[in-house]
Amino acid sequence: MLAEALLFAVTRLTSPRSRSAAVRDAIGLRARARRCHVAWAEHQARTRAAIDRAIDGVAVRRTVVVLGSGLLLDVPIDRLSSMFNRVVLVDIVHLPTVRLKVLLRRYPNVTFMTRDISGYDKLAEQSRIKLATGQDDLGVRLDPLGFLRKIDELDLVISANVLSQIAVGAVSRLHSKDGQARIMPDDAVAQLVAGHLDGLAQLPCKTVIVTDVSYIRRRRDGGVIETRDLLHGVTPPIPFDAWDWPVAPFGEESADEERVHHVIAAEDVAVDL
Repeated sequence: MLAEALLFAVTRLTSPRSRSAAVRDAIGLRARARRCHVAWAEHQARTRAAIDRAIDGVAVRRTVVVLGSGLLLDVPIDRLSSMFNRVVLVDIVHLPTVRLKVLLRRYPNVTFMTRDISGYDKLAEQSRIKLATGQDDLGVRLDPLGFLRKIDELDLVISANVLSQIAVGAVSRLHSKDGQARIMPDDAVAQLVAGHLDGLAQLPCKTVIVTDVSYIRRRRDGGVIETRDLLHGVTPPIPFDAWDWPVAPFGEESADEERVHHVIAAEDVAVDL
């Protein structure tokens, strides 16, 4: 606990604009990844393989952006750094341990961008304007990935296990004490999920997305306790690969229950949509 408290404090100092809840989530993910490293190994390997396939499909390799770079456990950072002129890691929080990893491995072409790519704040702003003006259509679309179009020589964008987290984060913020549930549209979460996919579809470069799309919670005897659509009704792109990821194996959240997520990998989101 002391080590996590220290990591929280250092992260807040190095990422002052990141929300404290997001920092806690990142530290919690790091702890769970350590506890579940055996159960998560196949998922991480298949995610890296999906990204490797996308790398092989890019003829010109100047700049690559990784959305949701996280702990870099599912990102082939060695290969990205060696094959692209510039690697940009984008996430709402970059833990100091990850920054140190990049520094010690001497990736001179790897840079960090701290950014909330969910589009939540913009959707909340649009909702406030609609409420104040009475207008249903402001004539603007949600564009959470618009910043990518300003990056020069962009040849590949990777969405790495971040889409469902956009939805989870939005649900959490909507129901927090300072959330905007009363002014946000009923389909706010679905709009954010669709906005991410639409943002990828609008890019004039190769894209690849890896995301969990649903989960099942079940008992040891196989009995199903709960199933959930993590994309809130939004249709995902057509995958070239799919697998199951035991996010919470038996003993992690409950001694007699496991939570298994279904994951897909898809390339060229513009074509698939």
